[in-house]
Amino acid sequence: MAEQAEAKVPMPFGTEGVELTDKGEINEKKVQADLKKNGQAIAPGRVVTITKIDFSNDSIELELDGGGKNKKAWYDHIEVGIGDGSTPIDQNKDLSKVKGSKVVLKFGKKVPADITPEQLHQLLAPVLDFNTHNFMKSGIEALPPAFQEAVKKKEAEIGMDRSTVIMALGRPDKKSYDTDAGGSQQETWIYYGRGKKATFVWFQNDVVVKVEAF
Repeated sequence: MAEQAEAKVPMPFGTEGVELTDKGEINEKKVQADLKKNGQAIAPGRVVTITKIDFSNDSIELELDGGGKNKKAWYDHIEVGIGDGSTPIDQNKDLSKVKGSKVVLKFGKKVPADITPEQLHQLLAPVLDFNTHNFMKSGIEALPPAFQEAVKKKEAEIGMDRSTVIMALGRPDKKSYDTDAGGSQQETWIYYGRGKKATFVWFQNDVVVKVEAF
């Protein structure tokens, strides 16, 4: 199935996201309550990336742009102190920002074993539009003018998020992860054979901080 789609409804932060039945019914009451409590993570018309899919006996969960949950760093589990006085080393600082949301597709019975991508697209139609022409057009038009021009030229720019870079350059040929001089987590996307030997795009917190071509 496509890795990107256009959101058709507002989606809240948090690990529960939007609940949808196989009959096309959205749990509007719960969505509105979560939006009021946790805020909006994804606005209608935004192009989102499906970052994970989980299948259970009677539901399919799709994480969008990270799934709306905190991504813990390794040092979040370290505690300091003696005996019962131990406390997390970083208890007062949230180093990982919550991003994205989730769609939970619930079935009246079991998830069909032979479900196809096309059928899944149809079931998700009330909340996600997988029509490439539609979401690419609306996605580009929703960008700032400078980013619109860069996407049309197939160039990445500082300040873009992952979805915008994918619109401009497509999926990367390679990804790597490391830590910069300041200790911040960094993700690098590498593209080969685009007029130059290689294009490197560096991300921090889902935002491009550096672009270089060699």
